[in-house]
Amino acid sequence: MERVIAALTASQISRFFSANGRPTQQECDKLAERITGQPAMPAPVQGGSSYTVIAGDYVIQFRAPNAVLNLEFLGHVEKAYHGFMPCHSDSGTFGELFVYKMRNVGGVSLYLARGSLYENDCFLLRETIMDFARFFASAWHKTPMAIPLPDRRLLHCKYTSQLSQLSAGLPERFRSVLNRLIPRLRYITAVEWPLVPNHIDLLENNIHVDPSTGKLTGICDWAGTEISPFGMSLGAVENMLGIPKLDRESGRTDHVYHANHRELRGLFYDELYSAIGSVSDRDKERIEDARLVGLFLTNAWRYDEAGNQLPAGEEEHGLQHLDAVLRATCDEY
Repeated sequence: MERVIAALTASQISRFFSANGRPTQQECDKLAERITGQPAMPAPVQGGSSYTVIAGDYVIQFRAPNAVLNLEFLGHVEKAYHGFMPCHSDSGTFGELFVYKMRNVGGVSLYLARGSLYENDCFLLRETIMDFARFFASAWHKTPMAIPLPDRRLLHCKYTSQLSQLSAGLPERFRSVLNRLIPRLRYITAVEWPLVPNHIDLLENNIHVDPSTGKLTGICDWAGTEISPFGMSLGAVENMLGIPKLDRESGRTDHVYHANHRELRGLFYDELYSAIGSVSDRDKERIEDARLVGLFLTNAWRYDEAGNQLPAGEEEHGLQHLDAVLRATCDEY
């Protein structure tokens, strides 16, 4: 896994600095050292629109002009997830790049910690999962009143349109779940249900853990955060409960669950409900509805050459992941 990540990181860095007119990687490293006063080195996991450098207690990130951070909005998000994410500050520009400074959350990405987390019947992974539940519950309690909220009626209309499009365009086996969810959208967009900042890319590269304890050290890459109903990003826990494996004969990527995934999932939800406090059966139904809506909107699309969003086909990895998760977690599927 380390070799795969290293190769991907090298490719992303090369692609980022291939754009004309940008400072070089070495120039960015030197600036990071001047900002922090500490030696700098590239982060082991990179993104597609940025270059990230670790400098002691800090992380310096250079972002492309099309990936500028909204620091005012992120300030609200940082309050919602206090202790689970870094605080971001503006360090100016460098050529065409926007420069940001943040606390180093430490640990390593979940990708690189798999070996230790999965040992001894996923003993350390239990710690990660419980912290992950507390991470989600934090937004339930701490999302600030001042955070800008979308119009709930517009959210309802958008989700209705999207799920209807998926119901018409996805393979038939998904239809019963979608057709049940559509009339229930009014419950998760109702005024009494919390809207929170949801991280839309909670993949293993953005989740950092201490590989010696399993404790969650922080969640990274908040650029794409959106305000949506609580529960819509809960499906991300499924990424911890299994690993993707490619079947070379069929070309299909299956999400292969750990043998004790049901126990681990139960641990997650028990801790989530405990951390939220006073969760009614109706609340649990809404949480489940929001989880399913989020899973569909995250995994059930593809994009054509013109960039149009269309229902995914059987060959799409996202739909294969969704199929595996629904088979494991949704009785109606």
